[in-house]
Amino acid sequence: MSDAVPQGDNLPEENPESKKPTKILLRILGVALILLAVVIAWLLVVGFLAYQSGQRLLVENQAAELREAVDRQVQLAGEDIDRGNAALAISRLDWVLERDPDNQKAQTLLQQAQTNPDEPDAAQGEVMTPTAVPLPTATPGLIANPASELQRLRRLTASKTWEEALPALIAFQMQFPNYERLETDRMLYDTYLGYGVDLITGDNIETGLFYLAQAEKLGDLPQSALDYRLWATLYTQGISYYGVNWDLTAYFFRDLCLAAPFYHNACDILYESLVNVGDLYAVNLDWCPAAQYYEEASRQQTSVELGDKLTQAREGCAQATPTPSGPITDTVNITGTEPITSPLIIPPVTPAPGE
Repeated sequence: MSDAVPQGDNLPEENPESKKPTKILLRILGVALILLAVVIAWLLVVGFLAYQSGQRLLVENQAAELREAVDRQVQLAGEDIDRGNAALAISRLDWVLERDPDNQKAQTLLQQAQTNPDEPDAAQGEVMTPTAVPLPTATPGLIANPASELQRLRRLTASKTWEEALPALIAFQMQFPNYERLETDRMLYDTYLGYGVDLITGDNIETGLFYLAQAEKLGDLPQSALDYRLWATLYTQGISYYGVNWDLTAYFFRDLCLAAPFYHNACDILYESLVNVGDLYAVNLDWCPAAQYYEEASRQQTSVELGDKLTQAREGCAQATPTPSGPITDTVNITGTEPITSPLIIPPVTPAPGE
């Protein structure tokens, strides 16, 4: 007996009802994928627009900060010129014109300052021309003729040859303490003052501060010297923490950058300090403080690297889980404790019998 092989027409047909769940599942999966793609595209667009808006706001804030600093320095330069301190005014205006070359007011003030340089001897009615007469060298040993030496000292101070005038004046007063003492004190004051400011604006800041202190013993310091002394003090205090404590460096250079951005690249050092403080927080994944320091640094300068750091810090800060702050008041799980309401009194020790 042979088995019958079913023919094609006799094969069992698939049930159409069994295909419906599969088709529905595929449709749902397709719709879900389309929705997911739409959501991802929407998030990307929103993120890009937010980034563009943040960058635009950053540039606007930086421009506003720079405009405010420029206006402040131009105003202070005008006040310096009115007080007869053209040198300081020129320093301010050079800084302004580096950042805003088309500033008409700064250009006008600079021309005014350059055509009216500081003339400390004009008040005495005497204008020296030291280049017409060669300056004599110091006389070794004792001074034989105080009158001729005094003339030499006048030429030295008038020509602002402070480095040579200072030891010569000190030696003169030691040998002739009562000879034209009022005039030599005045020349010594001018020398300490001029030499001190020159050193403060250079690299020997500590010595410059010392000379200003010596000048103050002889008379009141002008406002320009007081300003330089303040800036030099902020600089030395801030730079002493450079590379050791960036937060303290930034603390001192904030004020210096605001008052005298032209002084020893104060704003550049502030920028570097702020970025380094932000990096320290970022290394510890403390993103919110890092973002604050990066934002402050971005108001000084912008760069691609800083922009990436700021974006990462902002994202990390947004995702950070807030931690409870403030004193712990729940002591339910703490046992065996009693609040201290009075000073601790130690009872006297009673000696044992026989002691």
